[in-house]
Amino acid sequence: MKNNRKGFTLVELMAVLVILGILATVVVVSIDPVFQRANLEK
Repeated sequence: MKNNRKGFTLVELMAVLVILGILATVVVVSIDPVFQRANLEK
């Protein structure tokens, strides 16, 4: 039996969302000190 459906499954979409969430968290944590330093210099 061939599965000819195109698109993504719910599990694949959830995995992508989890990975994007982790990447967003890492970016925010790494950029936060830059903004704090900029506020101190004002």
